[in-house]
Amino acid sequence: MKRKHLILFALLAFLSLHLVGKNFSIQLDVTSRFIWRGFDLLPNNNPAFQPSLTYDFGSTGFSLNLWASFALSDRGIYKYADEIDLTLTYTFKTPENVSLVLGFTNYGYWFAENFKFKENTSQEFFVEVGFPRVPFSPSVTAFYDINLFDGLYVQLKGEKPVSIGDKISLNLSAALGYNAGLYLPEGADTGFSDLTIGASIPFKIGKTTLLSPFVNYTFVFLDAVNDDNELWFGVSLIF
Repeated sequence: MKRKHLILFALLAFLSLHLVGKNFSIQLDVTSRFIWRGFDLLPNNNPAFQPSLTYDFGSTGFSLNLWASFALSDRGIYKYADEIDLTLTYTFKTPENVSLVLGFTNYGYWFAENFKFKENTSQEFFVEVGFPRVPFSPSVTAFYDINLFDGLYVQLKGEKPVSIGDKISLNLSAALGYNAGLYLPEGADTGFSDLTIGASIPFKIGKTTLLSPFVNYTFVFLDAVNDDNELWFGVSLIF
């Protein structure tokens, strides 16, 4: 499996050299934990490699993103949880003080034993409203899953860059989630489920590449989501 990851990394590196600047963008993340909406998807402190490839269809407003997560340890346990997702978004033409995005994501657990599309994929619709000219650029996104996770999740998010030098800025972010049944067992409490605060420092490498170390801390409010709060960190390479 390690050899397969090396092959994948080499392929992504090749794509980054040949596709960037042609409506493609690539991001390669290594993270100490896979924390998703408060859930710890790779328990016991397992890191993950999470590459992403996005194609922007220009003035049409559409973009297509291919995102994946691969466990980097305990492969015998977590190799079946490797994930490859496909997201299509449409960004509406709006006044500069507001943004509106509609999207659809297909979550795919393609490496599951005895894979079946209905049992190992899930489909989610979402709508995001943002206010880029308001302090902290707040946005509200509602996600609704119609298959495996079967529920509603709403996230309020804000972010702010803080200059700490002539060429360096500290990007601060916070995201509060409300879980109304998404990925929760029957009868579990719903409500405000998680709050993640984060910071990252992007460094420019060359003309088109950013290296961005990040750190996040997630407070979890619902026992059905996670028994513990989570500290997680990593690094992003963005082309």
